[in-house]
Amino acid sequence: MKTLRVVEASKLTSEEYARIVSRGALDLSKALKEVEKVVVEVKEKGDEALKRFSKEFDGVEVDLERWSFKVDEEEVKEAYREVGEEALEVIRRAVKNVKKYHEARRPTSFSVKVEEGVIAGSLIKPLSRVGVYVPRGRSGYPSTAIMTVVPAKVAGVKEVLVCTPPLRNGKAPTLTLVAAIEAGASQVFKVGGAHAIAAMAYGTETIPKVDKIVGPGGLYVTAAKLLVNKEVAIDLPAGPSEVLVIADDSADPAYIALDLLAQAEHDPASTSILVTTSKELAIKVVEEIDRRREAYPKGSAERERLDKSLEERGWIIVVESLDEAVKIVNDFAPEHVEFIVKDPLSLLGAVRNAGSMFMGEYSPIAIGDYAAGPSHVLPTGGYAKVYSGLSTRDFVKEVGFINCNEEGMKRIGWIAAKLAELEGFKLHALSVEERLRRLKPS
Repeated sequence: MKTLRVVEASKLTSEEYARIVSRGALDLSKALKEVEKVVVEVKEKGDEALKRFSKEFDGVEVDLERWSFKVDEEEVKEAYREVGEEALEVIRRAVKNVKKYHEARRPTSFSVKVEEGVIAGSLIKPLSRVGVYVPRGRSGYPSTAIMTVVPAKVAGVKEVLVCTPPLRNGKAPTLTLVAAIEAGASQVFKVGGAHAIAAMAYGTETIPKVDKIVGPGGLYVTAAKLLVNKEVAIDLPAGPSEVLVIADDSADPAYIALDLLAQAEHDPASTSILVTTSKELAIKVVEEIDRRREAYPKGSAERERLDKSLEERGWIIVVESLDEAVKIVNDFAPEHVEFIVKDPLSLLGAVRNAGSMFMGEYSPIAIGDYAAGPSHVLPTGGYAKVYSGLSTRDFVKEVGFINCNEEGMKRIGWIAAKLAELEGFKLHALSVEERLRRLKPS
């Protein structure tokens, strides 16, 4: 791998800076065309199509005639036996922390006296049935099951379905299955990819139709979610993972190197950027990266993925001040931003655009990925400018209400009637004026 690129912000042209900030837009055009065929077939043929795609895309090597997509009670018991006490304790502690965080920020109903006799408010109503997609990964993604199912259950969703790609033996990944159950999933289905998204969107003989689909996935899962968005609601746009680390001369280069490498570990398309006020630190971080990436041996698939990510989407940008660093954060709108500086909390209010912020040298992204509370399902690709991370708010809707008595009608009825007349709606105006006419003068 080439040495990670170190550049001075002052020497970047506007075109170079724009290229870094854009980080290579996700091109879904080809994937959308390919996925559309899958979505249509699942919509029309249901479980029959799912079984064919499970063999074709998931590589399931079982008797599909007897195999069921739904995880049964015996498979759940077997998973608990296999997972072991230590892993189960870790999962339960993570669930506890994530639940505590989301319970503290659960949306609540409210009412307010607008004027004397006029009360208006909003009722929070949870969605009825939600579908969660959990990628398979190398050995399952229990953390994603926790980070998606828990906020849904805290929000009050009655049914939370989980779809996750099966292993070749037709079983669900053990860790994902146990985590989903511990988090409160109602049912778990062994189906992945675009066909899982279509199944949850339209429903099949086995998999119920849901109101909303959430959860991360690859190119084809993202494309499928966009295609079915006319049928069901979906969550935030998600693409390759990304991090900006902001550091000054007090930072430990080993911590920074490992945090950058951790993001590059995800995917060749992941973006890992350090923005620092110290040229000396930048050089030390490069040295640490070259040393620490040896955790994966040369020639391994993991090493090739790591090196490709760093070479194509890795940068170290040297700036004059932390104010300049914060400007880059707001322009980039990263999924994750770490502040490894002398006084990280002093910068908290300056950031407008970020999926999640990690403040201080003992707040690496991995803490947020697994154990701290906020969901790790976050906006990428610059969408942090307009989207937030997954939370209980994604699983509820607000229903407004108004209670206006006679006194309230006297006070605000004339406003409504006059505005209706100005807009040319005579009957709107009359519906108010008739009530006002029948009221006795005060």
